[in-house]
Order: sequence, then C-alpha cells, then structure tokens
Amino acid sequence: MKKALIVGTGLGGLTTALRLSTLGYDVEMVEKYHQPGGRLNQLKADGFTFDIGPTFFSMSYEFKEFAQFCGIDMPFKFIEMNPLYSVNFAGSTRWYTIFKDLDKLAKEFGDVEPNFEEKMRKYLIKTGRLFHDTENRIIRRNFDSLLKFAAALASVPPRHAPLMLRSMWSEMNRHFSSYEVKVIFSLVAFFLGATPFDTPAVYSMLTYTEMQHDGYHNVEGGMYQIVEGLMREINKRGITVQYNTEIVDFREQGGQISALVDNNGKQYTADVYVINADAAWFRGKVLRRQAFSNDKLDKMKWTLAPFTMYLGVKGNIEGLHHHNYFLGNNFKEYSSKVFKNSISLDKPYYYVNVSSKTTPQSAPNGHENIFILCPVPDLRYKPTWNDSEWLATNIMKDISSRVGYNIEANLVSKTVLNPQHWMQMFNLYKGSGLGLAHDLNQIGYFRPHNNDEKFGNVFYVGASTLPGTGLPMAVISSRLATEKIQKKYGS
Repeated sequence: MKKALIVGTGLGGLTTALRLSTLGYDVEMVEKYHQPGGRLNQLKADGFTFDIGPTFFSMSYEFKEFAQFCGIDMPFKFIEMNPLYSVNFAGSTRWYTIFKDLDKLAKEFGDVEPNFEEKMRKYLIKTGRLFHDTENRIIRRNFDSLLKFAAALASVPPRHAPLMLRSMWSEMNRHFSSYEVKVIFSLVAFFLGATPFDTPAVYSMLTYTEMQHDGYHNVEGGMYQIVEGLMREINKRGITVQYNTEIVDFREQGGQISALVDNNGKQYTADVYVINADAAWFRGKVLRRQAFSNDKLDKMKWTLAPFTMYLGVKGNIEGLHHHNYFLGNNFKEYSSKVFKNSISLDKPYYYVNVSSKTTPQSAPNGHENIFILCPVPDLRYKPTWNDSEWLATNIMKDISSRVGYNIEANLVSKTVLNPQHWMQMFNLYKGSGLGLAHDLNQIGYFRPHNNDEKFGNVFYVGASTLPGTGLPMAVISSRLATEKIQKKYGS
C-alpha cells in the first residue's frame, strides 16, 4: 500500500484525501491551523457561530461527482439560493433583488434598463454557450504541455475568440446600458478579487453559472457543514490529521522528496506528497524555488485581500437580507484603485452575510450574526493595518445608516480579521484571499502546475493551481491531481 501525505486540510486537501483513500492509498494529513477547512472555516464567539470565509458556492454537481467517485452519500445538504442576493447603492433606499426567475428580475430593472428581459436572455444564451464550450475542453482538464493547452484552446469554437481580448466591463457595455445593471452583474469579478475592467470577458460565463446553469447554494446548518461532513468520512477511514503543524522544510533523494519537515523538526515520509497550501507560495517559501521568490511572486497578479468582520448583534434586523452587497456610486474609480491602495476606504464597497436569517442556531434567540467582507489592498500595497478599528467602525456606521438600525449600540460580539491575520492563519501570500488571479497568463497551462517541476512525487491542489479559485474549482482540482497520481502510481 502506497502512502500519501497531504499538507493542508482545505477543501482541495480533504477531497483529495478521500479520493486517494478510495483508490487504496494510506493517507495522512498535516494542518497549520488548529482545525480543518482552510479558508472554508468557522469561528465561534460569545454564543455566535460564523462561517469565516465562503458563504455560498456554485456548480454543486462537482460535489456530487466527488461523492460518487468515493462511493459515499453526500455528507451535507444543499440549499439552493433564490433570490441570490440583494444590492444597495450609496445614497439610495432602493434595493435590487437578484432573482433567478427572469420575469421577476425584469421587474427589478425595468425602469433603468429598457427591454431588460430580452437583453438578459440574449446575454445568458451567449455566456451559456461559452461555458459549455469551455467547461470540458479547458476548465476540467489537466494540461501536460503547452502544445496540448494550445490545441484545447484551438478546439473552442472561434466565435468566442473576441472575448479573450475584451474585458468583462466592455462585454457588459455591449449588452446593457444602465450603470446599475452593469455593476451588479460584474460584481462576480470584483468580489473574486479582480475588477471587471481588467478581467477577460471569458469570465462573463460566471453570470450564466449563477443565474441559470446551477445557481448558488448554501448548506443546511452553515457552510462549515461541508468540512464537518468530510471529516466524518475522513475519520471513518482512519485518516489521521495533525493540527498546529506547519511544514517548513524538505529532504530530497534521487530527484524525489524523501521527507517534509515541520516547525518542530519532525519528518514526515510518504510515497506521494500532495500540497494543499498555495501552490505558488509553497514552491517559493518551502521548496525555495527562484522562479517563485518573493520578487517574482510580487509581480504576479493576486486576488483581493480580505478585511472581514464577525459581528454578533442584538435584535432582528429587518433591513438586512441573507446575502447583501453595499456599493457606492463610483464603481470604475473605486474598483480600479482599491487593490493598489490608491483610493480612500472611507466609503468602502463590501458584502454582508447574515446566516442567522436561514440558520437560527448560529445566533442566540433575538440576535443576528453578521459576516462582512470588504475587498482591500494586499500587503504588497498596504503592509500595515493599524487602522483596522477605524475601517471596522466606518463600515458599521455605514450599514447602520443604510438599514436603519444602530449596529454599534446593539453590538454583543466583534471579531476583526485584516490581511495580516489571514496571511498568518493560512499562509496566504501577502494576505491574498483567493490566491492567484485569473489573468490570461495565469490560467490553464500558465498557472502553477499541479505536478511539481522538479520532484516527481509532489502534486498540488487548491486555488493557485489548476483550474483556479472557488469551492467547486477546489473539488475539480482534487480530481485533476488524483488523475495524475493514479496515472503515475496506479491504484
């Protein structure tokens, strides 16, 4: 029986562990944090329970494929979101509610976008074709050579080629006229750590995935139920997990990794090593590759740094929905400048999740739990965060004024995590919340590969390798890495 050591218990690591166990591997895991999940984690404070990171996901069928591969029942229950979310612009009392039903959605935008329903149907047809023409050709595939990647790109119908040259925003301009519609349906780029002004238009397919293809989902009992469900399966199979254990060094022999070394000097030996830490960061920090030195990493494009708040608030706040976006009126200026710390955060854009709306047990009776994500500059551009309390107070005051409820006066619990905290907790490079961005030179074959360039027994899963960022991408990543391991070592 071959042994696999998996470094990191994020979603990619957990799903890879179960896939390899299914194939007969003896699996062991190590984790820097004190509990599993990586960024898909949980915080408990003062009687409140918060999802630390992701609060919804798409492409639920990737989880179903995973469960079928492992021969297990789905270890958690999906809840389809509809409506998807609500949006408020500064200075307005109006909320736009985003329904999957186009008839309902058209009523939300009928006064600002003439012929909205017809325009959106055409847009979804176009983005749907793009998604289905690329999903199996590009997204769900391994690429062992640049030639194979080029051949895969060439197999995509040529009608999509212009989308490689246009930005998401310019593509939105071709279909819609109103500021509100263009901003709202390009938020997927902004809150995934980039801007629609420099994100290729090929990612307009995400509108199709959220609106029509599979939609967004929550999990009954909270998102951390994904991790807890997977851990039940991990435990059933006798897979051991060592927490508070950070891998900091390695030993090599004959062109292979012979052991990984933790922060206490302990060595871990295995036949196969799977790295669920950031694929670019690990190559530079632990394997000490010059191609992934700090200078080289700094020049890459990284996703947003998260500034997150976890608030326990007394009272039932009617003005807040389950999923909310609070935006300003200077989207182009703000989104293009905020990541490089060239605009003030006195009027920030942010997302708010109130899981107590659908999971009452996450807050004491008569209270709400509020999770806030504000995309901010990473530590390359804003290395110090001694103004964290100022920003937190600023956001709380802004929410209070918009929903007509004094958050600060009813505050029971408050936890604030800035990019420095995120970097320290999960080894996120310069605090980048979602790893490498999806620039054209950082996708497919050009993304850090899921097999190591030097050591033949080292593989990678997670956000900064194939296929990219997001929970379903992590599940796909585990399948792609497992395929390579199985091809080389068998079952």
